[in-house]
Amino acid sequence: MDKLVLFDVNNTLTKDTKDISEYVAESIRNIYGTLVDVDLAKYEGMTAQETAEAVLVENGMAQEEIEEKLVRYTQDLFYSYYNVAGHDRQLVLDGAKELLEGLERQGVLIGMATGEAEKVARFRLEKTNLLQHFKFGAYGNEGKSAEEIVAKAVEKAKNEFSFSGRAVLVSCYPNFVKAGRLAGLATVGVLSGRFAEQDLSGAGAEMVIKNLKERGPITKLLG
Repeated sequence: MDKLVLFDVNNTLTKDTKDISEYVAESIRNIYGTLVDVDLAKYEGMTAQETAEAVLVENGMAQEEIEEKLVRYTQDLFYSYYNVAGHDRQLVLDGAKELLEGLERQGVLIGMATGEAEKVARFRLEKTNLLQHFKFGAYGNEGKSAEEIVAKAVEKAKNEFSFSGRAVLVSCYPNFVKAGRLAGLATVGVLSGRFAEQDLSGAGAEMVIKNLKERGPITKLLG
């Protein structure tokens, strides 16, 4: 395959209908035995591991203890997410369904590059009938930073699908846009999260779009 698009998931393709901060607090309690208050808005754009680390450091936990339990923490996240939001409706953001369908018709390889744990990300897409369009992904349980996750996604595309060609990353988060540029990908920022156009362009987005109805820039960058 010679064309690849990597998508972030939360706030780029789908969105929760309520505050789900409690699921992070629940998994921290389950794995670390620590009661914490979490406001996910404060950590928006961070990966699953970065969020847990930031919360626990703020609550005085030693780095060594945080690190040794991070794998178990990411494994627990799905169960906590399901407890908190599993029965709620998941919103599909404007243009997402049509864009994915169009790319698939064009024979584009579609993957995820997201800071969320794999089971959480896949559950979001499964609930909205978008998962069928994705061949693979790289997730927050496979890397701590956006750079590690995007690099992992590109590696999987090459190794598992013989990808060699033009790749585009689409995200509403500056850290993933920056990671995409560092990995040599074309990048599109989407104004569907809390970050402004200057945040995304400042991180290296070649194009910034209001929502995924604006498919032209992505198609143009694919060549």
